[in-house]
Amino acid sequence: MRRSPPALARLLLALCLWVSPGYGLQNALTETLALWPEEAQRLRVGLKLFPACLGALESLEKRLAPDGSLHVLVVYQGADDTARQVVLSLAKVGNIRGLTLVVQAISATALDADRDMFVSAVFVASVGVPGKRLQAWSEQHQALVFSPFDGDVEAGAVAGIDVTDRILPYINVDQTRRAGLRFKSFFLDVARQHD
Repeated sequence: MRRSPPALARLLLALCLWVSPGYGLQNALTETLALWPEEAQRLRVGLKLFPACLGALESLEKRLAPDGSLHVLVVYQGADDTARQVVLSLAKVGNIRGLTLVVQAISATALDADRDMFVSAVFVASVGVPGKRLQAWSEQHQALVFSPFDGDVEAGAVAGIDVTDRILPYINVDQTRRAGLRFKSFFLDVARQHD
């Protein structure tokens, strides 16, 4: 049973305050004017879970850009204020499994237009990205598409967060296969899976 939005907000706020400030994300997203409070909280939690999701991919070394880095795109629709803050937060992570992160913001339209762009992973920073776009990005680029927003995993993102009485990684199993990705078994054991 899903919690009501106010209960969800309190739960996520408690988690954000409880989780250690690792990766320098404590002050992340102080201004999220484009998001409702519940969405902003989901975004904060997503920033904490995204490195674990990316790090749990098998054969991560095969997803490196030509310069040897993991190229993470922070995708937005409309204004890029939130995306720029997400870029700063993810850049503080530095590396995952010893592999350097290179993080940049890009509009959804620009990502749609450049089908040959190299992408290790996509972090969705805007609410309401259509499921067909989420699916297309993961399949065309064979990349992890992570969205912390409610309903996006069911709509076509590869991964996100599930919020009930606990907060868990949330994996779209079918979309993971279509994107040519595999998660390590320890991660699948703790993640909620959508078939």
